[in-house]
Amino acid sequence: MKKITLQMIADRLGVSKALVSKALAGDPAVNEGTRETIWKTAEEMGYRFRNARRFGPDAQPGIMAVLMPRAYLDDMEYWGNVIQGIEQELLRHNFSMLLSSIDISLPPKEGLLSSIDDHQVSGAIAMGHLPDSYIEALKAKQFPFIMVDASRLDPEVDHILANNYLGAYEATSHLLEAGHRRLGFVGDADTSWSFRERYRGFRESVADFASARGEAVETLVIGGIGVSGNGMYTAPALDERIKDAVQREAPVTGLFCANDLCAFETLKRLGTLGLSCPEDLSIVGFDDLTLTKLMRPNLTTVRVPKAAIGARAAELILRRIQDPELVPELVLLATALIRRDSVRSVAAAGEAEART
Repeated sequence: MKKITLQMIADRLGVSKALVSKALAGDPAVNEGTRETIWKTAEEMGYRFRNARRFGPDAQPGIMAVLMPRAYLDDMEYWGNVIQGIEQELLRHNFSMLLSSIDISLPPKEGLLSSIDDHQVSGAIAMGHLPDSYIEALKAKQFPFIMVDASRLDPEVDHILANNYLGAYEATSHLLEAGHRRLGFVGDADTSWSFRERYRGFRESVADFASARGEAVETLVIGGIGVSGNGMYTAPALDERIKDAVQREAPVTGLFCANDLCAFETLKRLGTLGLSCPEDLSIVGFDDLTLTKLMRPNLTTVRVPKAAIGARAAELILRRIQDPELVPELVLLATALIRRDSVRSVAAAGEAEART
């Protein structure tokens, strides 16, 4: 079916494209009669967002779908904050939220909400590791949606997430400034775009530091743990890889973990080896989950603005519904390094050993 554009509606009515855009967005500057004529014409022509909520003072309540893998219900520490940010922003615009947890083993025809096909929702926010087949199905429906912290990049779809690269760069720089010159990256970088960006930040921080200081820095990748649409996973090889990293002739002294859950798993394995943090190794995580402030030692980590990501996602999908012709955006929200007790200065450690 041929895609109906704003220009085609404008040509049918003999008005400007700008006027059509304003009318469909509910701009009060357009008189009610003209607005209704443009809406009716758009609907008759089969405009793809014909059932999207009409914005403006007389707007009726709308419904927005939020789609995520079912396994994420076990990780509401992170995703619950994102969802809360989405819901609060939607309520400000007279929208309610319809949360759908998806069994990603099902094909899109069975897994997607029937309300999407029935035009009972105005748009959707697709979160996390939904299979590519689901993203392609939403695109094929010509349905307004955006992605949040997805595992893929798509230049045709709006996408919002944290600035993973800069967050990892700053975290790694913190380890380097503390004197660590043998660093490990814990996580499977190929499991998500976020992890890949964090690994890129780790690598480039090391490269820039070594170039600026003229000092050699050794790095090691410790794989066997990562994220997926089925949640976090660990492979049997993780234990041996951590053991090798800390028991080799020149063991690593600092670890940057791709997220806080990777850091928790690493700390458990270090404990079985008789090693402690930060006395034997310094560790930095990513996400700033609640447990990072409760564990001992408190974990140094990178704070992700989870609620702000959700709020920005809601703003973005509402904007996409208002003006479907906008150029798709890739939105990165700033992170913040949270310094706690899990990083120890190499110089300080040496001085303590000299005193004993």
